[in-house]
Amino acid sequence: MLKTWSSGDALTIRVFGKEAEVSVFSLGDSRFDENEDCREDGFPLNREELDCLNWFLENVNISDCRREIAAYCNAMYTGTGRPPVKESNLEQEIQITGIAVGTSGITQSEDGALADPQISFMGECECDPEHGICIGFRDQKFLGIHAQDWML
Repeated sequence: MLKTWSSGDALTIRVFGKEAEVSVFSLGDSRFDENEDCREDGFPLNREELDCLNWFLENVNISDCRREIAAYCNAMYTGTGRPPVKESNLEQEIQITGIAVGTSGITQSEDGALADPQISFMGECECDPEHGICIGFRDQKFLGIHAQDWML
């Protein structure tokens, strides 16, 4: 359990059974200073962000999302003629580079759009190299998979 953590610091986690170094960064209110300017990396996560990160590290295993990730990638490839992505080949399809924590996001918009994740795996994805991938969680539950701009 982490007692403190700073935005931008690297952390080693297991991604599809292999160790990977990822950057943990805040997208929440703590990223702003008293003048509402964005802080540089290195500021401490607030208590809510730290609690969310600890829950995530203790309870979420990206391998548990293999089916959903493969389905997302295959939907992105629809009509391209590319062979389907298999759950066993996801290591070649996506690269997780970060964990974004943003506990102050929208829970549900007025137009019924998806809620914002509180915490997400972020990374690169072969099926959408321009937009990457965001595997989001909210209220300690899997929320969905979209491009990185869902959380950024």
